[in-house]
Amino acid sequence: MSPRTTGPDHRPRLRLALALLAVTLPVAACSGGGTENAGASGGTPRDGGTLLIGSEADPSCLDPQQTGQIAALDISRSVVDTLTDQDPKTGRIVPWLATSFETSADGRAFTFVLREGATFSDGKPVDAAAVKATFDNLVKLPANGAPSYLRGYEGTTVDGAQRLTVKFDAPNAQFLQATSTTGLGILSPATFSASAAERCRGSFIGSGPYVLDHYTANQEAVLKKRADYAWPSSLATTKGAAHLDSVTFSFIPEGGARSGALGSGQVQIAKALQPTDEVRFKGNGFRILSSPAPGVVPPLSLNHKGILADQKVRRALLIGVDRQELVQTVFSSAYKPATSVLSSATPFYKSAGDKLRYDPEGAGALLDEAGWKKGAGGIRAKNGKPLSLTWLIPAPMPPADEAVQAQLRKIGVDVKLKAVPPAAYVEQQGKGQFDLTAVGVSRADPDVLRNLFYSKGSNLWHLPPSDLDGFLEKQAAAPDEKSRQEAVTSAVDWLLDHADTVPLYEGAQVHGVSDKVGGLELDASNRLDLHDAWLG
Repeated sequence: MSPRTTGPDHRPRLRLALALLAVTLPVAACSGGGTENAGASGGTPRDGGTLLIGSEADPSCLDPQQTGQIAALDISRSVVDTLTDQDPKTGRIVPWLATSFETSADGRAFTFVLREGATFSDGKPVDAAAVKATFDNLVKLPANGAPSYLRGYEGTTVDGAQRLTVKFDAPNAQFLQATSTTGLGILSPATFSASAAERCRGSFIGSGPYVLDHYTANQEAVLKKRADYAWPSSLATTKGAAHLDSVTFSFIPEGGARSGALGSGQVQIAKALQPTDEVRFKGNGFRILSSPAPGVVPPLSLNHKGILADQKVRRALLIGVDRQELVQTVFSSAYKPATSVLSSATPFYKSAGDKLRYDPEGAGALLDEAGWKKGAGGIRAKNGKPLSLTWLIPAPMPPADEAVQAQLRKIGVDVKLKAVPPAAYVEQQGKGQFDLTAVGVSRADPDVLRNLFYSKGSNLWHLPPSDLDGFLEKQAAAPDEKSRQEAVTSAVDWLLDHADTVPLYEGAQVHGVSDKVGGLELDASNRLDLHDAWLG
């Protein structure tokens, strides 16, 4: 149920003190970056070899400024570096391209001092002018996804080759964490001479440990090692070039086929394992790499036009889903029922589980009040029209969708599952041709709420202007943790009290990994960190 974030025009639809200061976010920020089994991978790292990865989808766009798809960012994360990094174990913001950083007293200006010697793969220096070009061009894109992290951007002031200050028109509490995300990866100025479509196909230039050798649609993306790389994140174990010579991402959309490829040795990593396949890769030469996903949990995303303009109907859906049963029957132990709009791995999360308590009788009463009475076959109707909702889904259909469909049928709602090719999904979603869809976004910062639910943003759900906008603005501009917690909690309470979304379960990235692979971790936003990876 992850979002599909690039449209036919390759632009996002939906789509983050000096002297090595480390900023600490609340511990809930950390996803752990963990492995369920520690695996092979003890021993001394070795150089060389090609890592083969079975990826869950062809992302169709690789440019990190234009897409938030996990399938894309797992590739581009190794091509671009960021000003900072986020420790997945503690949530701390630590140096990367910036050796030091500080925030002004009013929270509106952020000053960075860059390390010397870093270069892009085209040989140009990673300097203050390149950072300015990156941000100046990012804000030209539609203000959703990564561009939304720069909302209120007033500009970047360059003060010498290695020093710059980024300024906003209001306090921006989320910006420092956003500088650790792939979407704010620093790009060579030469990138911006390419068209948006060309950049989606790989014409962007980063300073990362790998370069994109080629991208073949519906087939593969291949990364090649940069032998001269010597400026990794301060979290990295390997201080120089990557160990692997190359990495091949083969696009294998069918989950069973990915698992089969891992089991037969055709790949060493199978991404996004199906829950039913996890047990076969726990031991016997394999291990599970798994971490809970921070951000907005996989939901039912509700179009507030048509039938779902009625809050009573939306609330019936909210309390008409048995989340515990959903997790127990469809998923593995890596998943758990949603207890908020935010995952418990997200900073400033607080449980709102009482608002999500399963109450089928209460759901039925709400539908009765809204005029939807039970009819033939148990499906409710009003004025001769059945209570039928179309759920728009990017193919292939996740197994959880049919389980949710069956649960909602018990309260008299007929959910039509409409699985379409990803490109058609993006187009129809953008046109509002759905009642339900499912868009969760992974990011270790609560500002992810503003990405999805701000009526002044892309507003795919047609939310009306409300107090929610004010809460989302306040959390982004909060001057301290207490104020931000209050604003985040108010935003989550509003969303659930008005049934503006239906959280389902806390997701996880669950990958099957051969014990031949060492040094592989997930970053704070659950992207593959390939710099330290090696083959034994």
